[in-house]
Amino acid sequence: MQATTSARTELLIAIPYQPFEGNPARNEIILRALAEMPNLFPLRPETIEERMIAVAYTLTAPDSFAYEVWHGDRLCGIFLLTRIVPGLDACGHLFFLDRQLFGRTKLIQRIIGQAFERFRLERLTVEIPEHLKALQEFVRRKLMFRYEGEPRAIADGFARARSLAAWGSRREHSYWDGDTWRDHVILRLLRSEYEEFMTRGG
Repeated sequence: MQATTSARTELLIAIPYQPFEGNPARNEIILRALAEMPNLFPLRPETIEERMIAVAYTLTAPDSFAYEVWHGDRLCGIFLLTRIVPGLDACGHLFFLDRQLFGRTKLIQRIIGQAFERFRLERLTVEIPEHLKALQEFVRRKLMFRYEGEPRAIADGFARARSLAAWGSRREHSYWDGDTWRDHVILRLLRSEYEEFMTRGG
């Protein structure tokens, strides 16, 4: 799947990842950086080269799509969509080489909007390691993602609805962190929620 549009803010630009165009050296940077992120690629091969092969397969899979995020002439991140089902859902993965999200919210919001439009998605899913609480709060507060079932649990009047939804949104033992198996927490953003949020100014 390919996209032809890009997203831009004052300092950052996100462009569709084209692995067979441009400087081949950037592929090495991208593959090696992503291969060192076990939560994105929950595999346990023995070498970094094996992990890089797995990353390359995912980036070029027919149901995947990625943006390269640049700051001037410096590659600083990747926004990756996997398991894309046009008209329904995709799983989003966000990675910045410097591990910083500050000042990048608007760009991420625009990329999400393009994903909704390009693939006519009804929802977008993210899977975040359980121990990365700050990242969970970022996608909740800045991007308006919610735990699976959270809004309905609140509407139905369940006590501690958010906590219940958070526990029920876990994928247990879903990635290997180098030492042990860990859980992911699943959050989702509906297209209608995104549109309402952006209408209010994001």
